[in-house]
Amino acid sequence: MNSQLQSLITLQKYDLRIFEILGKKKKHPELIKAAQTPLLEVSKQLQSLQAVAEGLHKQRRDGEQELALQEEHIQKIRGRLNDLKTNKEYQAHLFEIELAKKKKDALEESVLGILEKVEQNENQQKEFQSNAGDLKQAFEYAKSKIEGEISSLDQELASLEQDHSELTKQVEGGLLTRYLKLKALRKGFAIAEVKDGACLGCRLQLPPQLVANVKRADELLNCSYCHRILYWELPSEAEHESAPPA
Repeated sequence: MNSQLQSLITLQKYDLRIFEILGKKKKHPELIKAAQTPLLEVSKQLQSLQAVAEGLHKQRRDGEQELALQEEHIQKIRGRLNDLKTNKEYQAHLFEIELAKKKKDALEESVLGILEKVEQNENQQKEFQSNAGDLKQAFEYAKSKIEGEISSLDQELASLEQDHSELTKQVEGGLLTRYLKLKALRKGFAIAEVKDGACLGCRLQLPPQLVANVKRADELLNCSYCHRILYWELPSEAEHESAPPA
């Protein structure tokens, strides 16, 4: 195979792998965000429960204070019993005490309801805190794994870019320009193998004479349809060429 063509084939493998690595790196922030989403949702729910808890505690304090005032009010009413002179006044006074006691009972029931809600809220918070702890560990593990992959990709990318730079120096200037133009037009695939009489770039059948000329490799030829540079890979080279670059 023409040495320049071989260089272009290898160059394309480097370009495609570099493009793949850059695509993966671009997705990593989204992967980290996706891994963190369950933790953020639980944290948000926990904050909401804590806000509810603050409101319940305020209701409890207000209810207990009102209950204490009502109890004090009942004691004052009872303290006036000795000042009553008529049966009518006495009956009215008993009715007033009964109303005050009913209000007290309602206040006690309200405070008990609030206490039940406080207990439920505390149990929910404990559950969410436990979930948050598990999710935090899962997120830290996922984040560490993603960052490790980023580091590995960065090392591979640096090595590929160095090899890519060295390889471009071995390609003739005009041919390199031709390759770069095709690469831009064909989304990174400037070169295509000929197999079973077809261009693997566009999958169209090629004229027999063009296939024969590509096999001879006397010159660099283009596909009649997609204009990619064509090459014929000998069977003895196929296994070697299919291996990814180091």
